[in-house]
Amino acid sequence: MARGELIVTALDIGTTQVRAVIARCHPERGLRLVGAAAKPVEGLRKSTIQDADAVASVIRATIEDAEQDARLEVKDVHVNISGSHLHSLNNVAVVNLLEDDTIDERHTKDVIEKARTNAGEKGREILHAIPLEYRLDGQAGILNPLGMQAARVECNVHLISVDRTMMENHARVVNQAGFNVKQICFTGLADGHCALSEQEKKEGVLLVDLGGGSTAYVVYSNNTVHHSSVFAVGGEHVTNDLALGLNLTMAQAEELKCTYARLLRFTDANADPHAIRIPTSDKKPRTVLRQDVDLIIDSRIEELLQFVHEDIQQRQLRPLLTSGVVFVGGGTQLHHFTERAAKIFAMPVRVAVPRILAPNDAHAATDFWSDRHEFLRDTTFTTALGLVRHACVAHAHAKQPGWLARLFSLS
Repeated sequence: MARGELIVTALDIGTTQVRAVIARCHPERGLRLVGAAAKPVEGLRKSTIQDADAVASVIRATIEDAEQDARLEVKDVHVNISGSHLHSLNNVAVVNLLEDDTIDERHTKDVIEKARTNAGEKGREILHAIPLEYRLDGQAGILNPLGMQAARVECNVHLISVDRTMMENHARVVNQAGFNVKQICFTGLADGHCALSEQEKKEGVLLVDLGGGSTAYVVYSNNTVHHSSVFAVGGEHVTNDLALGLNLTMAQAEELKCTYARLLRFTDANADPHAIRIPTSDKKPRTVLRQDVDLIIDSRIEELLQFVHEDIQQRQLRPLLTSGVVFVGGGTQLHHFTERAAKIFAMPVRVAVPRILAPNDAHAATDFWSDRHEFLRDTTFTTALGLVRHACVAHAHAKQPGWLARLFSLS
């Protein structure tokens, strides 16, 4: 390993897929992707582990494939967490100084820790504490108080908490697979490190991750997080609706969603524009109407997007979203997704795809690059790649002053 290099292994445990990415992070050479793998998984429901043995087995196999790809062995992993057990709130804490003093990191840490303590709940763990703004001696709107003088320091802190048992089970299944958990990060925050530009975070943007079992979303403005949430509806529910509405098996419904819904075609001899022929085990294809498929998918996706939209409206966060809405995750690959989203949110929308540069491309210290791994240019790998960047952020902040600490914020 080169001097100054950090090897990071990111593990994205999703409801339908487990993904692993191994990267070599260097202050001059950027974030080189050296290993990656993905495998389907069973044993999770709505982002919650229900069969630890099954999930651990897939985690082990996925990381082992990534290790073979990278030609190295890893022990520590950075893992995501999501699910409806995740809660967030904004909490204000105050620290009074004995006299006017110059604010340093000790003071900011104290006021953030006080916000964490004040919001503590039995059975829950504060996963992230992100400062929104500071108020010094009554002066509001201060984003970075370091070096200023004050006798009273207030901070409005965005707190993201998880169910402690859920988090422990999350870590335990990784340990069962044979690996150590270096850090756990909320899926929505990890996504932000990969999907959003610094300009979008500053101007204000809504980031939505449509996963298999749940949907996570985060509101950014002024380079920090103002709101975050998760609800237990995702792409799996589209599959369930297709199976029930069209009397299909779950396997047939999933294939229908992942082919027709992504504008790929079944083997269809008659090429009827109004019908879809679905292969069956007895080699007698079934035919379903395209309009029925559209209606089922439209209804579920509209319900999902409307839920997010109404939450943003009720919290009066829409004025913050100057840069619109950015979507990631497998649910975005459904037919006409961006058109549906633009109609509901009535603002600019886009689907983020990870930016992976080639070795000969000019790249900065924070850019991903690889001489292969073209398949990582897929929105479903946003979380795993975001975990890589988040790991670099945590490492940089722990070793300040450092190269990444000057380029990234923890949010």
